[in-house]
Amino acid sequence: MAAVSPEINVHIQAPDFELITPEAASRMPQERVFVRGGVKIVKVAPTLVMKYGDSVQISEARTLEFVRQHTSIPVPRVYAAYTYGPFEERDEEWNSKYDTYIFLDFVEGQTLEKEWGNLGEEEKLGVMHDLRGYLEQLRAVPGGSYIGSLDDGPVMDPILENLPNKGPFPSEDDFNATLVDAYSTTHKGHIKPYMSGMLAENKHTIVFTHADLRPDNIMIKDEHVTGIIDWEMAGWYPEHWEFVKAFYICDWRNDWGTRLLGAMKPYYYEQLVHARLTQILF
Repeated sequence: MAAVSPEINVHIQAPDFELITPEAASRMPQERVFVRGGVKIVKVAPTLVMKYGDSVQISEARTLEFVRQHTSIPVPRVYAAYTYGPFEERDEEWNSKYDTYIFLDFVEGQTLEKEWGNLGEEEKLGVMHDLRGYLEQLRAVPGGSYIGSLDDGPVMDPILENLPNKGPFPSEDDFNATLVDAYSTTHKGHIKPYMSGMLAENKHTIVFTHADLRPDNIMIKDEHVTGIIDWEMAGWYPEHWEFVKAFYICDWRNDWGTRLLGAMKPYYYEQLVHARLTQILF
């Protein structure tokens, strides 16, 4: 059988943007911004970055457009997004046979991770004021009728990456049942009834959620938030999920976690439950 030549399948292209092919991009000067696993981000022009790799998803580009349409949250503009492949030599089980390319605005500023220790009291208050307003906008976006990514897509959180069922889930109960299956499969003991009871304790509304809100994903300049980036895990989740995920990754090295308590509604019980279950899973 003859080899199939890789082809571009365009999903998004702004009218004023001339598509940059992978071959053309390889000839452009590139400044590395981020590299991890199957995700690479490089700056290819003063105001343009390219995010690409076999772990990049078209759903992130669609999510950025959705957030720009429904809120004033500063997110990068998407100029184009396409898949490129297939690549027959890749291991089908572990690597996608397609690369995804997303071309985005370059967000000015520094990450909050780098700058937090340099901020004074008033500067920190200003940043958290910005975040509180943006999170309120995100939670007010209408349409939360299922749990999953945009356009009835699956849950993109790695918490389900080893399960065949990634949704979308019609209800919180269905989502919780799959989480219990994930934990029970990993922990071989008789823990399923205990976990099911913990997760069923409270019911929640479903809201749009970034799901990875950490200082590395928040850009600031002149004491204000200039961008919230990395929306690959975003989607419709129970209202506690933003808090759960933000504090799961909080390591309490500084006062970031304490400040964050003032920017979002706390869900202490739910966070403790998921932190315990995540210890079992990972």
